[in-house]
Amino acid sequence: MCNRRWIFAAGLTSCGALLGLLLAELGNPSRAAGQAADAAAQAADVERELDTRYAKAYLDLVKATQERYADINRRVPNSIRRGVMQSLASAVSDAEERIKVAEGASLQTASEVYVRNAETQLRTSQELLAKANAANARLANSVNPTEVARLQAEVALGTIRLEKARHLASESPLSNVRYEIGQLREMVQELRLNVALLRDRN
Repeated sequence: MCNRRWIFAAGLTSCGALLGLLLAELGNPSRAAGQAADAAAQAADVERELDTRYAKAYLDLVKATQERYADINRRVPNSIRRGVMQSLASAVSDAEERIKVAEGASLQTASEVYVRNAETQLRTSQELLAKANAANARLANSVNPTEVARLQAEVALGTIRLEKARHLASESPLSNVRYEIGQLREMVQELRLNVALLRDRN
């Protein structure tokens, strides 16, 4: 009987201790919140570290591609067009900026990536339009009017794209995501058109 009493008493003591710990935990929400915040911070650190490694690996790939094309041009001048090399240079700059963003740069820095890209795209479109107009000035209709109209539309779009990119710094992070998705949609559409043209030629 005595042993049973001791066992019962020990059980009550254990339950009391557990109940005390539970009440202490429930009575200390700041501790639970702190633990949740620590876990979230650790997850964010892991995500940032992975994003940074990925961005650096992508930069290495773009630089290697740029050097490969430059080597081709050294061997056979103008094998790779100037516009392609400009796009690669812009891609390198973009990749370098994305490393800064991955490392935790401000939203202002993130939007600067879009601004630089938009400026490059607009400058390229303006140069192509200027060349077309100059060619037509030398010899009327040497560049088809429909192509001139297309280039003019491209410049108009590029102007608005640059305006939008500059405004992203004052918008929410979600706006940056939407802008990025919009750019990807345009790229996919352009790729689809190029594939369709290649298929039609074959």
